[in-house]
Amino acid sequence: MAHPSYRLLKEVENSSVVRPTDLEWGWDPLEATTDVTIGNDSFHIVVHPNTSQGTGAVRGDMPFVPGQIYYWEIEVDGSHTATDMIIGVGTNDFNLKSSEDKYCSLIGSDKKSWGYSYMGVKHHNGERSAYGLRFDKKKTLIGVRLDMWRGTLEFFHNRNPLGVAFGKLNKEHLLYPMVCSTACRTQFTVKYCRSLPVNLQVLCLQVLDSNNDSLIPSGLLKSVMDSWWIPKSY
Repeated sequence: MAHPSYRLLKEVENSSVVRPTDLEWGWDPLEATTDVTIGNDSFHIVVHPNTSQGTGAVRGDMPFVPGQIYYWEIEVDGSHTATDMIIGVGTNDFNLKSSEDKYCSLIGSDKKSWGYSYMGVKHHNGERSAYGLRFDKKKTLIGVRLDMWRGTLEFFHNRNPLGVAFGKLNKEHLLYPMVCSTACRTQFTVKYCRSLPVNLQVLCLQVLDSNNDSLIPSGLLKSVMDSWWIPKSY
């Protein structure tokens, strides 16, 4: 059953308009392997645009800090013959450039990173285990929700929740969004990325139901609609 916090997904999905406030961060050209091409808007990247000789990776340009809830969506388009394609997070000192000359499951290869693979498994500390669905053979929209208050990380496959993948993340360290791929011409595009601090307003938003539109003042209703990605049971 779909998580109740995703009642509004169809409304969001049917909208082709992405507001500037819906994109809080982009890819960091200074924190990318040499075989990553970043678009002018910094939201779109191509890994191994010509040929692949190892594992390409990049991280976001904004750190995730304690006390916040983050949600972002990345559209993935890549070959399913790859050694791996992974979306996840890692610490500031995780070495993105350690495997430029070899094919591997980079994100999740140590205790400093956590990831969800296109093969439907999750990776952390060099271990892998069954988790969710395989990515689609064409484009797949992968959502990520990171709770830096509770220390949990969960993923979504085409906006279908897969459940919490990892708990007990170290909430005292900064984390960054990351992707990696061994496949030639893999594309990762940031489609949505928002965050909110865990405070009284957020806790109140969690118990409001936008289905009762007539009972919610218009100003508050907008906040409810904008925070569709916040879990309703916290």
